[in-house]
Amino acid sequence: MSLSKVIKEALVYGQAKLGTEKEDAAFLENLLLQRYNAFLPYEGEIDEAAYSTPKTPDALLGEFRQELMALGKNPEEIEDECAFLLGILTPLPSRVTETFSTYYDRSPALATDYLYRQGIANNYIPLTKIQKNVAYVASFPSSPSLEITINLAKPEKNNKDIAKLLQAPKGERKYPLCALCKENVGYPGIGGHAPRENLRIVPLHLEGEKWYLQYSPYQYYAQHCILIDDKHEKMEISRRIFALLLSFVDLFPHFFIGSNCDLPIVGGSILNHEHFQGGFHRLPLFRSLPKQEIPLKHYPSCRLETMDFYDTALRLTSRNKEELLDLAEKIRAAWCCYEDPENQIIAHDENGRHNTITPLAEKKEGTYHLYLILRNNRCDETYPEGIFHAHPEFFHIKKEGIGLIEAAGRFILPARLVRQQKLIQDGLRQGLSDEEIIEANPELSSFLPMIKALRGGMSPEDYYAEVCRGILFNVAVYKNTPEGEKGLEKFLQSMDL
Repeated sequence: MSLSKVIKEALVYGQAKLGTEKEDAAFLENLLLQRYNAFLPYEGEIDEAAYSTPKTPDALLGEFRQELMALGKNPEEIEDECAFLLGILTPLPSRVTETFSTYYDRSPALATDYLYRQGIANNYIPLTKIQKNVAYVASFPSSPSLEITINLAKPEKNNKDIAKLLQAPKGERKYPLCALCKENVGYPGIGGHAPRENLRIVPLHLEGEKWYLQYSPYQYYAQHCILIDDKHEKMEISRRIFALLLSFVDLFPHFFIGSNCDLPIVGGSILNHEHFQGGFHRLPLFRSLPKQEIPLKHYPSCRLETMDFYDTALRLTSRNKEELLDLAEKIRAAWCCYEDPENQIIAHDENGRHNTITPLAEKKEGTYHLYLILRNNRCDETYPEGIFHAHPEFFHIKKEGIGLIEAAGRFILPARLVRQQKLIQDGLRQGLSDEEIIEANPELSSFLPMIKALRGGMSPEDYYAEVCRGILFNVAVYKNTPEGEKGLEKFLQSMDL
C-alpha cells in the first residue's frame, strides 16, 4: 500500500459517492500528492468496485490512517487529515446548494435525503460509530413511552460551563466565534476546535432572515438536523422564534423543528448562537394524547390542549399561522412573568428571569402543531443545580440540562454508562457485595441505587427508563398531581384566552 494508491482510491470514491467531478480528478490528485509528499501518482490497477459501492468511507479511511501512522502522524493529526481528505473531495458549498435546490424542486424530502447521504459519505456523520449507540423504546403500563439512547459520540457537558458562555468576556477575537457559526465550513480545526473541512451547509430564507441547514454529527435520531442563524446572537424565545419554526415546517413538512430555551439549565449546550434542532422523527411528546382541551374565546381557528405527558406541555393547533402565532405569543408573554409560589414558580428574582418555554413544531396535512413546554430554571439551597431539573438522586445517570429533545421524551445518556454498567454487572457476577463493587470502582460511589436495582433483578434498560421518567417528573413545573393540575388550570385561566 502507498499513499499515492490511497489517493487514487479516494478519487474513485469521491466520484461515486460525493459528486467529485471527473474533470477535477487530476487537479485534486496533484494537491493531495503534494500535501503528503507522495509526488508521483499511482499507476497500478484500482479495484473500482470496492471504492464505489460502500455507503461509508470506512475502508478507505482505514487504509489512509495506516499510511499516515507510518509517516509518524499522531491520532489527532490523523483524524484532522481524514476530515481534510473527504472535505476536499466533497463539492464546494455553492455546488452543494445548487444540487440541494435541484432536488428540492422535485421534493423537499429528496433534498434533505441528498444532504444527509452526503454527510454520511464524507464522514461528517460517522454512521458506523452512530450505529453502535444504544437505543430502545421504554414502555410503561399507564404512561407515555420514552426513547432511551446512550450516545457513544457525544461528549458530556457541564451546565455551569454552558452558562459561562453567555457571560464570556469580550477580548481577543475568536474565529470562528463558536461551533455553530457559518464560518466553520471548511475550517481546518485549530487549537482544539474540531476540523470542519467536510461540513456542508445549505442557506435558507425564513421570515426575511438568512439561516443555514446542516446535519448534526451526533445524529440523536433519524436525519437529526440543525438550523443555524446567519448571525452569532444569543438565543431567545419570542414570537419571532415561533414564526421561524412554522416557516421551517412550511419548507420541510416531513421534518419537525424545535428550539432550546434561552436560559441555562433548561436550555441546550450552546446558548450564545441562535439555532434549532429537528429531523425526520416523531418524538414521544408528539405521540402522546391530549389530557384536556382549553376553551378559547379570542382565537376561533385555534385549538389549545394540555398534554398527557411527564413535563408540562401544551399543544396549539391551527391551519391559520398568524392566529396560532398570536396565541403562542400570548402564552409566552404571560408565562415569562407568571408567579405561582405554591408550586415554587418564581418568574424573576435577584438572579434574573427564570420562566421560559421550549417550543417544538410539526405540520401534518396542512395543520400546524406547536408544542410549548413550560420551563423554569430557578435554583435553591435544596436543589442548587435546578429545582425543575434532574434531582441529585439521578445525577449518576444524567446531570446535563434537559433540552428540547429530552423534554419531548427522547433521552441522550452519556457514553460512560456503557463502561459503568459493565463494571456493576461484572461485580455482581463475581458475587461481590455492594460495598466491594464500589471499593473496587470508586467512580461508582453514586451508583448504589443502580447496583441494588440490578441485584434485585431489574435490567439496566428498565433502570435507565425509570430514571429518565423521574427526571421528566422533576422537570415538570406543574406536577401530575391535583395541586399541579390546579396550578396549571389557574395559569391558563389567568390569560383570558
